[in-house]
Amino acid sequence: MKQIKQQIERKLDAFQLNEAKELIDLYEQKAPMDLDLIAFKSIYYLYANDLDQALHYALLGTRRYPLTGDLYYNLASIYEQRNDILNAYENYEKASFLFSFTHDPKEAELQLSKKLAQLWQMIQELIGKYQEEGNLLALEKIQNSAEQAQTHYGFHETAYRSGKQVIGNYYWVSPSEKRYVGAYRKQFDALMRLDCRDLIHHKGEFLTVTEGADYQVKGNAEEYLLPIAVENNQTIHFFEKEGMETFLVPQDSLWHFNYYRVPNNVSVHSSKKAFYGNPIPLGIDPSKKKVVLNIFIDGLSQEILNGEDFQKVMPNTYEFFRKGTICTQAYATAEWTYPSIANYVTGLDTPHHMLIHNMIDGAMPEDVPTLPEYFKEAGYFTAKQCGNWRIIPSYGHARGYDQFIYQHQHIGYRAEMIVGDVVDHLEAFQDTNQFLWMSIGDLHDIADGFDLPLAIQNNISLKERSLAKAGETSAKQEYSEDKIKAFVKSASHVDVLLSLLYNYLENKYQDNEIIVSLFADHGQSFLVPPEEHFMCKERAKVAFMVRGTGSAQITDEIISTSDYLNIMCKLAGIPMKNVETSGQLPVCFGGEKEREYALTESIHPKDPYYATFFTKHHTIYFENGAPTAEDGRFELKNYTISIKDLDGNPVEDQSMQDKYLRIVFEHIAPLIIY
Repeated sequence: MKQIKQQIERKLDAFQLNEAKELIDLYEQKAPMDLDLIAFKSIYYLYANDLDQALHYALLGTRRYPLTGDLYYNLASIYEQRNDILNAYENYEKASFLFSFTHDPKEAELQLSKKLAQLWQMIQELIGKYQEEGNLLALEKIQNSAEQAQTHYGFHETAYRSGKQVIGNYYWVSPSEKRYVGAYRKQFDALMRLDCRDLIHHKGEFLTVTEGADYQVKGNAEEYLLPIAVENNQTIHFFEKEGMETFLVPQDSLWHFNYYRVPNNVSVHSSKKAFYGNPIPLGIDPSKKKVVLNIFIDGLSQEILNGEDFQKVMPNTYEFFRKGTICTQAYATAEWTYPSIANYVTGLDTPHHMLIHNMIDGAMPEDVPTLPEYFKEAGYFTAKQCGNWRIIPSYGHARGYDQFIYQHQHIGYRAEMIVGDVVDHLEAFQDTNQFLWMSIGDLHDIADGFDLPLAIQNNISLKERSLAKAGETSAKQEYSEDKIKAFVKSASHVDVLLSLLYNYLENKYQDNEIIVSLFADHGQSFLVPPEEHFMCKERAKVAFMVRGTGSAQITDEIISTSDYLNIMCKLAGIPMKNVETSGQLPVCFGGEKEREYALTESIHPKDPYYATFFTKHHTIYFENGAPTAEDGRFELKNYTISIKDLDGNPVEDQSMQDKYLRIVFEHIAPLIIY
């Protein structure tokens, strides 16, 4: 393989394009999934002056391998040839960031600093030209790029875990969208200093807005909720409509969205600049669910909820969800939050979304619809309340949400706080069909080594308080019986708090009016017995249950978290789009065929690649012998595969080994360095 690739490189360098194309075609027959094949094609078409085809393959490369600097360099070169200076600059900057992070000498060899300086000078000249022409759209595009450069175009996003001043400003939630961030709680305004508007100390409400002093509500509904924020004291809003009394309403709270219930076709004039959010149409569509509530509990392992333990550890949760479907064999596709939640909301497994790096940020592929996008398109008012900095807008988690509320969970969104806020939210928007996601991160306190709530501290022994030191990361902890005991107590504490939400839902709604899910992203490493395989059930098996399914059942059907998107859309009567994902509809939720296995894998830089297949009768473990590179690829060598029955006994079955080797080789083909 390497010999053919070297020949291709020599032919391309010598501009012997016909010979290069023949070798590329030959190589494609041997290694059709190799990243280098995409790179070769983009360079070939660039040299052949077919810039459209070159751009096609370059964009395909960065879509599939978003952490590979060479591909951004190729893409930038093509944009430069197309005289698209701004896109060329952005992608050279991305390449420079990735080369710098990995200490790749290519940054110096390719003289990227010099290239960026040259392009920046050209951009300055374009600014002057556009100013003379009055081309405001082009100037805005350059300004937008400059703002996004502050996060290295999404590779280094810190606003959700730092003191960055965000509230009262616009903030980019994706490369194509920025939102105004208001302070979510009005009563905080008097305490909020000008220099303390970050997302650690305060909740931020991200809304799409229209800025100005005049706004008119137009639509098909009779009534709307209109969010408005202001940045000046004593701003007065004049609400006017023909045949209606004019109302003068003062708004003094700065950087905070007030919601106004207004009739259709009302006009609003504000005495000072205002930020008008998108009007929210009121009225329940009886063909839809009144509430679709997603309860995400970070790290809730199914291993502490097996059998009768569920009723003992989380009795309120058991009592609520026993009227729906409880899945006892659900497995996450990854071992930590960042890749796992991307899987939940897209249905893509890790090699197809490639959110893998703990130091370099990324975003879910924009060509695949997300769960909230499905529900927004179906007519739901969509909202998210979250404090997990691995589930943030820049990763794509604002897509499809009308309202995104965030405060770092270690200070703001503790379980007791978010439960209250969720009930308040459900009451506030009860005249809409609601889709709401809530995140609870309290169970992470154990692995992170944080002090536990008093309700837990006061009810555990000194021995259980003497927890072992936190590991390198929450996913890499040593087995600890004391941590397990504290973890169980923490789960019980969260259960008590959730009982308030369960009681509210049962008193407010009928079962056929709601869909409520509760699920987790991974298990816990301190549950893993010594000498156990890295990707074992203690890390992979997660809590997974849904109420509103029309039946009460506890099922041991094998479920992958890839199936979540299919399940939620099916229960809500929303048709799936023709997009290939890793999910399917389980039989227990109305599907036609059970999946044979659930695959959990770890693709993490500097670590070996791990994969485990969980079946009804066996567990198949695969481990590669080479470390994973920073871009998620690896050499395939010195790998091992083993099989155990459900009691942990080794199984010698060559045909089964061969079968799962074929499956894993096909699965990781795009990640192999050939």
